[in-house]
Amino acid sequence: MKSFWDIRSEHYDKLFWTKDESYLKQIKDVGGFKKKDIVLDVGSGTGAVAKYLKSSVGHMFCVDISSGMLSKGQWDDMSVVKWNIANRLFVDNLFDKIVARMVFHHITHGLDRTLVRCHDMLHKGGKLVIAEGIPPVDDDDVVQWYTDMFKLKEDRITFRENDLSHKLGQNGYKNIKKHFHINPHFSIHNWLVNSGLDKATRDKIFKMHVNAPPKVKEAYQMKITKTDCIVRTVSLIVVGVK
Repeated sequence: MKSFWDIRSEHYDKLFWTKDESYLKQIKDVGGFKKKDIVLDVGSGTGAVAKYLKSSVGHMFCVDISSGMLSKGQWDDMSVVKWNIANRLFVDNLFDKIVARMVFHHITHGLDRTLVRCHDMLHKGGKLVIAEGIPPVDDDDVVQWYTDMFKLKEDRITFRENDLSHKLGQNGYKNIKKHFHINPHFSIHNWLVNSGLDKATRDKIFKMHVNAPPKVKEAYQMKITKTDCIVRTVSLIVVGVK
């Protein structure tokens, strides 16, 4: 029986957001990646982040828990391991940078342990770069709607604007900085049809957008057409230093 990630890997590269160059460029810019850097890409998926960064760094190590995802990637001149970031594999003080895009919301158990493990693997002065989607505004009602909507899709953590900064501070990181990436034209249709979800669940999530309260629609700057729902999404990029 195929795992959720194996099913999702079949259409993952068709998701518009995974190859959004403005998002990838902002991760690269705020992370301060350098030609000498040895970099660990956590939750590499099919390799969009790793491929974007590869020519700007010394070497990329790419890890993911899904063999299905890794099998869909092209990993020329990169080192690839099927691995769970929470477990020990690499020696301490090995990496100059660790990057994780849209990964940490999946760590519903052991988030602190994972952050400590990343801290251990970084050189002194090394950086952890985490990119995560967050609710479009920090309003309790909108956050609850966002949380309820994603519960239909998967078991995950909802991060608010300051949660990750707080977590990094608790686990030894310093000079923590927040950055925001805005996607004003996120297609809900594209996201759902390539999500690996069954049609009934996709329809339920789409209907939840169509019937969202006015406050939610305003926060997302939602535009509903006959075939799609276009929303303004916000991603948080947090950088912490060992």
